[in-house]
Amino acid sequence: MKKTITILLFLFITLQMSAQCWQSISAGNDHSLAIKNDGTLWAWGNNDYSQLGDGTTVYKSIPTQIGTANNWVKISASLRISFAIKADGTLWSWGRNEYGQLGQGTTTTITIPRQVGTATNWLNINAGEQHFIALKTDGTLWGCGRNHYGQLGDNTTVNKSIPIQISAANWQEIATKNDHNLAIKSDGTLWSWGYDANGELGLGFIVVSIESLTQVGTGTNWQKVSANGYHSMAIKTDGTLWGWGANSGSQLGNGTATDRSSPVQIGTATDWQKIAAGHSFTYGIKTNGTLWSWGEGIYGELGNGSTQIRSTPTQVGTSSDNADLAAGREHILVKNTDNFIKSTGRNNYGQLGDGTTSDKNSFNPILCYPSTLSTEDFAINNLKVYPNPVRDLVNLSFDKEITAVSIYNLLGQEVITKNINANQDSIDVSHLTSGTYLIKVISGAGVKTLKIIKE
Repeated sequence: MKKTITILLFLFITLQMSAQCWQSISAGNDHSLAIKNDGTLWAWGNNDYSQLGDGTTVYKSIPTQIGTANNWVKISASLRISFAIKADGTLWSWGRNEYGQLGQGTTTTITIPRQVGTATNWLNINAGEQHFIALKTDGTLWGCGRNHYGQLGDNTTVNKSIPIQISAANWQEIATKNDHNLAIKSDGTLWSWGYDANGELGLGFIVVSIESLTQVGTGTNWQKVSANGYHSMAIKTDGTLWGWGANSGSQLGNGTATDRSSPVQIGTATDWQKIAAGHSFTYGIKTNGTLWSWGEGIYGELGNGSTQIRSTPTQVGTSSDNADLAAGREHILVKNTDNFIKSTGRNNYGQLGDGTTSDKNSFNPILCYPSTLSTEDFAINNLKVYPNPVRDLVNLSFDKEITAVSIYNLLGQEVITKNINANQDSIDVSHLTSGTYLIKVISGAGVKTLKIIKE
């Protein structure tokens, strides 16, 4: 523990870290993507097919900025492929491309983000292993890439290297990660297509594949869906949790290891809010912000300090400060309400972003690195924060009015906030435990984040 704290302190001393860092996250097979609040794109992990988008094939164990654009809004990562959407509605792709899964009209690997076609109305995208499905702002459903299991839903098994429209309007939610797809219409009905050898399509029977969009049951209250590996998870509008498909690792969470070909309710709770399926594990967030996991934990992906299987949802830690999550094959990213990321699980390519390649069985924070074109640092160099280290009172002084101050711990949790509206003030930190904190100072001149040490 002491060694870990020393490493973190060294990193905080040598790197500027800004509060309110990460906006969006996505976990691929063994790489990760994120967008910062300033709109910049970041990637880390495996890079053997340039899926990080930095023009190399060298893996990165810490977040690395991709290009200098600062208008990214959506991301999706899967098996050696990455996609992103900009604020102008354009779609971009990079990585492995042997089946035309990048939508570029070729089968050539793309090493940096390249625009897909000329359309400017892309809304959302989900990457499968070798294909993708996407939504446009008009509610139409699109797909591209490998189609050997009918995962493009166009009633064929012919690969496509340019996006094709799968269905007309009225779609609002999509999910894919492997070779099967889930989608919800605006009327709350759930539909599936693609690979089905484990019942992951939820149709009540098992076949090799379904090549056209098929409704799952008759329900009209489906709200959220997630697909990965060979199982599917969903949340209904009443907050209930449902699962189906492969279950050998108890990834459905219903207390068994038996596959299900139809949706089965998981427990009786009615307060599920977010869901993310990994390859053989699953995570969920409840409306109270608590984090839960279940399934296989071979690489520590359950985040509970062990590698044992959990056959039912089990709370991870005691924090209620969890807002979003993204599951890869064997690792997980979780974002809190202050937009900091923590990660756990397999880390053989640095996909956890903690600067190592060692697996973790409990969550560790991912540092926030300064952007090339960041608007987070600015010239308020006359700001004084003293003493540092501090025991009781930390003093702030600036030649312009200080609006407010917030202090965060290393996990990104806000521990103190205070409105000031003056050029100088003091903050009582005597009740804080000893350690390193980040102090964010807000002024009309901008925002500045500094490191302080509490004795």
